[in-house]
Amino acid sequence: SRQFYRQLHHSACRDIHSLEANWRKGHYTVTRVQTGSSVRCLQCDDKKVVTGHNDSMIKIWDRSTLQVLNILKGHEDAVCCLQYKEKVVISGSCDHTVKVWDIQTGKMIN
Repeated sequence: SRQFYRQLHHSACRDIHSLEANWRKGHYTVTRVQTGSSVRCLQCDDKKVVTGHNDSMIKIWDRSTLQVLNILKGHEDAVCCLQYKEKVVISGSCDHTVKVWDIQTGKMIN
């Protein structure tokens, strides 16, 4: 619904401002993780990291263990952008599609 996407947009803006503030203040830790392919985009919170890759996959990682929890497959080209909130991931790809995913099951919703 329209309300969901409005809330998603506001949430994304808050996340961006928080990340920028932490970056400017030096409140971050650098950790290298072997992902298997180039990461084009990512989003994270306190519990998980979601990455979009050149090989068309989206990976859901446990932030504390850095283990892959789920791999979302369905795009035919690189994942250029993504956004998630609670149980949904929305991804855009160089294959000219936007997909909506259930983050728990890894299944495409649309």
